[in-house]
Amino acid sequence: MLSIDDLYLPHIDQVTLAKSQPNNPLVQHRGQPSTHDVGIGKSLFKSIINRETDLKVPSYDKSKFFGEGDRRPESEWEVVNRSGEKPVEVVIFEGWCVGFRALKDGDAEAKWKAAKEEFGKEGEGYDGRLGKLKLESVRFVNERLREYDGLTE
Repeated sequence: MLSIDDLYLPHIDQVTLAKSQPNNPLVQHRGQPSTHDVGIGKSLFKSIINRETDLKVPSYDKSKFFGEGDRRPESEWEVVNRSGEKPVEVVIFEGWCVGFRALKDGDAEAKWKAAKEEFGKEGEGYDGRLGKLKLESVRFVNERLREYDGLTE
C-alpha cells in the first residue's frame, strides 16, 4: 500500500513552491497537485515493475514543522523486494487525487468562469472554492496535474 501523501515534497521544496506562487492559495500548503514529488513516485513504480530488489519506499511525517510536514529520512523508509523474498505483486496506490486527470485549458477556464459567476450571484451563500480563486492559480494546479498521469498509467 502506498499513499500519495508519502510522495509529498520535502518541507524545503514545499516552502520554495509556496514562495514561487505567493498569490496562489492552493500551493501554500501540501495537498494539491504540484505538492508531490512525482519523479520519485514514477521511479518507485518503475523499479517495482522491473522487480528490482531492496527498494526503499518513501515515507512522510505530517507532524514535522508544526504540521506542515516533511519527508522522513531515507534510513526510515520501508524496504520492499528484499533479496531472497517474494517481490511485490500488487500495489494499492491511494490518495484523494489519484486518478484525477487535468482538464483541457478551455474546459478548466469555462468551469472557472461558471464558478465565478455563481460566486458573484450567491456572494456569502456560495459554498464552493473555485469561484473564489484567480484563474492563474487554477491553471497552475491543472497544468501540474498533467504530470500525475505518469503515476497511474
